[in-house]
Amino acid sequence: MTVRTFLCVLAAAACAAPATLAHHSPVGAYLTDQRTVVDGELVAIVYRTPHSYLEVRGRDERQRLRVWAVESGDRLRVRQLVEAGGLHPGDRVIVTGNPSRDAGEWRVRLRTLARPASGWLWQETSR
Repeated sequence: MTVRTFLCVLAAAACAAPATLAHHSPVGAYLTDQRTVVDGELVAIVYRTPHSYLEVRGRDERQRLRVWAVESGDRLRVRQLVEAGGLHPGDRVIVTGNPSRDAGEWRVRLRTLARPASGWLWQETSR
């Protein structure tokens, strides 16, 4: 390999690194062996890349109201969930998910989502 080829490969790797690091592994960001339940009001639906999420106002383990970021998949997946469940801001939802590794963050990785008013329930099928 020539020096020029090596430098081109090195430059390409350096440019790709931030995008690779930005997309985190669930194991690195969430306690995948634990579950948290958030029962509350759907506040917002946020569509963005790489992960879209729902904002749910619910109580923490000390009964304090928090706005939880419930992380899901890409925009298409969240849009499908919202449409399938007929979800709208203001709806009561019950979320089950993996809590964030950082106890100061009110984030959950979505595993189940229910809308009690209609009896609708969605469950993660993988992992």
